[in-house]
Amino acid sequence: MYRSMTCRQGLTCHVASFADDAKIMVYDITKSQLYAEISGVTSLTKLADVQFGWIPDEVMVLSDFGYKLQIWSLPSKRAIEVKDPKSITRNFSYRPTTGHMAVLTRPVAHDILIITAPHSHEVLSTSELSTIDAHGIEYSPDGNWIAVFDAASAGSRVVILTGDGHHFKTYAVPPDELSLGVRCIQWSTTGDHLAIGDCGGSVTLLGRNTFTPRLRFFHPALIDVPNGTVWQEELGLSRSRSYTQAKQPATSPSYEAFQATKKRGSGVALMEFNHHCGDLLASTSSDTPSTLWVHSVDSGSGRATTVLIHHSPIKSLLWHPTIEDLLLIQCAIAEPTIYIWRASWIEPKTVSLSSLKAPLGKLKAAWLAGEGDKIRFLLSNTEQSAIGQLTREGEEVPEPFGRMGPEAMFDEGHSFDLSPVRVRADENSDDTPAVGLSTELGQTLDVEDTFHYRQRKHKVNQLQHNSRPVESVMATDSAPIKIVPPPWTCHYEAYVGAFYVSAKSGLSRDLAYHPLEASSARTTEAGVWKGGIVMIQLLRYSSTPVGPYDEMILLPGKFDVPGGHGSHTRITRIYVSQRDTTFNGMDAFTSIYFNSLDSLGRKNWNIPKHIARFKYNGDFSAPPFTVQLFPEDPTVDIPFFTASLKHLAVWTPSFPFSSNVSKWLGISNSFVQPPLPEGDPKEVLCGTDVWYKSTASIYSPKAKLVWLDLKQPGKEAGEDGNNWWPGIKRWHLALWLQNTRMDLGAPEVLEM
Repeated sequence: MYRSMTCRQGLTCHVASFADDAKIMVYDITKSQLYAEISGVTSLTKLADVQFGWIPDEVMVLSDFGYKLQIWSLPSKRAIEVKDPKSITRNFSYRPTTGHMAVLTRPVAHDILIITAPHSHEVLSTSELSTIDAHGIEYSPDGNWIAVFDAASAGSRVVILTGDGHHFKTYAVPPDELSLGVRCIQWSTTGDHLAIGDCGGSVTLLGRNTFTPRLRFFHPALIDVPNGTVWQEELGLSRSRSYTQAKQPATSPSYEAFQATKKRGSGVALMEFNHHCGDLLASTSSDTPSTLWVHSVDSGSGRATTVLIHHSPIKSLLWHPTIEDLLLIQCAIAEPTIYIWRASWIEPKTVSLSSLKAPLGKLKAAWLAGEGDKIRFLLSNTEQSAIGQLTREGEEVPEPFGRMGPEAMFDEGHSFDLSPVRVRADENSDDTPAVGLSTELGQTLDVEDTFHYRQRKHKVNQLQHNSRPVESVMATDSAPIKIVPPPWTCHYEAYVGAFYVSAKSGLSRDLAYHPLEASSARTTEAGVWKGGIVMIQLLRYSSTPVGPYDEMILLPGKFDVPGGHGSHTRITRIYVSQRDTTFNGMDAFTSIYFNSLDSLGRKNWNIPKHIARFKYNGDFSAPPFTVQLFPEDPTVDIPFFTASLKHLAVWTPSFPFSSNVSKWLGISNSFVQPPLPEGDPKEVLCGTDVWYKSTASIYSPKAKLVWLDLKQPGKEAGEDGNNWWPGIKRWHLALWLQNTRMDLGAPEVLEM
C-alpha cells in the first residue's frame, strides 16, 4: 500500500508519483504505464514528502527529521542532495519565471538561503538570513521577491528578499500591537498582495513593492457580516448533506466541539487565494476549524462576502485553476462527500460519490479538466478513486466512470515490463551523506559545504518488449521510433567555436558533409557556398523532449538559397550520442534513443543528424577536457573529429548571452535547411522534400571565453598545425554557455 501520492501536469506529459518507505514509482498516466522507479532512496529514515520539481522529470524527496533533501533527475538517473535542509515542509520554493530554486538550510547556528540554477542545480549564491528560525519560504508569482517567515516564537517577522536573494526589507508587527507570531504566508496569484496569517487568527495583507499593511481581518467566533451571506451545513435523516442560509449573528463551533480531531496549532490554519485575479481569499482558523471565510481583497475594505459553517473540521481548500470563483472544500469526514462553493451560484453544493466503498481511509480531492460545460473533480485514496461532475450552473451530473480501483489503472498490455525507463538506486550503495560532486566514478570535485552533490552508481534494467508496443512508439524491423513534433524546449551546456573562412578557399564536401549527404545530388543542387563565419558547437543536453544526449554541430557559413530567398546559415553535419551508455543493460535503449534523435531531427527541421560515439577525457562541465567522435561502428577506433577546451591564461569575467544580441554581431539565430536524401534504414534516415527555415531562441545567464584546440591526432603537421579545417590555425576562441535554454519552434516552409 502506498503512503503518499502527488501529481504534476507538465507541458509534455502528466505523471504521478506514488511513494512508500521503500520506493518511489512515477507513472505516465497519459500512456498508462510506469515511467520510472526509484528504490533504496533512504535506509535510515522514512520518506517525509515526495513532490515534483520545476520540470515533470524532476522528483524532490524529503526524508524525516530533515535528514536530507534529494533532487532526482529521471532522464540522467542521478540525484543531487541538499545537506542540512530545514526540517519543515516548505523548505524550498521555485522561481516561477525561470526555475531557480531557493532552499532553506541550517548547517550551523543560523539559517542559510541557497539559490541554485535551473536543471543543473549549480549553487549560484548563499546568504545568511536574519531569521532566528525560518519556518517557510515562498517566491512571488512574478519571481521578483522571496518571502521567508520566522518561527512564531521569534514574533511576527517576515523577511523580504529580492528574487536573487538580497535582503530588501523585514516586516515586523509594531511593539504596541499584540501578536502571537506568524503561522503561514501566501502570495496572491497576481503578486499584488502577500497575506500573513498569524497565530492569533488574523490575516494581514501587505502591498507589493512597499510591503506595508493594507488590510487586516479576523476569524471571530461570533459571525456578523452585514453585506455577506452565512451558510450552515445541515445533516438529513438519511445522512444527506446540504447547505441552508443561517441567520445573523451566527456562532462558529469552537475547536472544543470536535474532541476527536487533533488541533493543528493555533491561529490561521488554511489560506488560499483564487487563481487569475487573486481577488478572493479563503481562510480558516484552528480555533474554529469548521468555518470557512471568503474575503474580497480588491474592495479596499477586505469585507467577508461569504461564511460557510460545517459539521466537521475543514481539511483542505482548492480553487479551480480556470474558473476564478469556484472553490472545492474537503472536510474531515468518513464519507466520500465534497463541498463546492461558487460566488455566482444561488447556494453552495454538496456532492457525494457513492461508488466509493468502505473502508475509505484518507481521501484526497483534486480538480480535473472538464469536457464542455462540465466541472470535474477526483476523489481518491490509496486503493480506489471516483470522478464527480457538475454543470457550470451547479447541477449534479451522474458519475462518468464510477469507482476505479488499481486494476482499472493499468491494463495487461501496458504492464510494468514496458517501462521506457527504470531507475533504481544501487543496492550495494550506502546511504551516507554526500561529500562532493562526482564527475566520474571515483573522481570527486568539492563544492560548498552547505550543498552536496552525489553521483551514484545505478542499475538500469534491460527493456523488455511486448507484442503490444507503447502508444507513442511505432514498431519497425530495427527499433521503435518515438515521434515528438516541435516546438522543443531544451536545456544544455555548450561550447561554440567560430572562425572566418573565405569562399575563395573552397568547401571540402568530405569535411562538411556526412557521406550520405555528400554523395547526394540534393546537396549539389542546394545552393552555392558563400563562406563566412564557420561555427563548431559541442553540446550536452540535460533536458529535451526525448531525454539527455550529447551533440556536435557544424555550420560552415552561409549558402545561397534558391527561389530568391537570399543567403542563410546551414547545418551540414550533426552527430548525436547517448551519454549514459556506461550503465548496465542500456544497449536496447540506446538503439531506440539514437534512432529517435536521427529521425526526429531529419523529419522536424531537415537537420542531417547521424549517430556517433562520444569519448571524453575530462569533465565536460569543467575544462580542460578533450572530446573525440567515432563512427557508430564499435570496431572503429580512429576518431574522425577531436577537440580540446581549455581556460584562457588570464581571468575573464562571465556575462549573459542571448541570441537576440548575437544577431547584431552578424551571427544569425535562424538557419535554412534543404531537403534531405533518404538513407538505410529509411524509417530512421528518412528523406524530406521541402525547404525549411527554422529559428532558435537561445539564452544563457553565464557565458565565458575559453580556448578551442582543433588539433587532430595522427594528422601530418603543416601550415594549419594539424588543424581539422584546412588552412586555418588550430587555436580559436570559443564561447562556453552554461545553464542554457533553447526554444526551437516549428519551421517555416519555403516556396521554391
